[in-house]
Amino acid sequence: MDMNAYVIEVLSRHQLEELRAGAERHSQLREVAPSRPLRVTLGLALIRLGTWTLGPSHRRLARSF
Repeated sequence: MDMNAYVIEVLSRHQLEELRAGAERHSQLREVAPSRPLRVTLGLALIRLGTWTLGPSHRRLARSF
């Protein structure tokens, strides 16, 4: 079953319109939703690093608090 060039072009344009609309919604949400402050990002990274350095046998100690 062959698809002609017109059908492929129409499907491609429709897909591009959906992708562009999704990108526009995503950019609008990024403008509205504030990003995390650096101190929060750094704090969470340090917590993850500390949990990782405990090793598998002592990770349950980190979760008890």
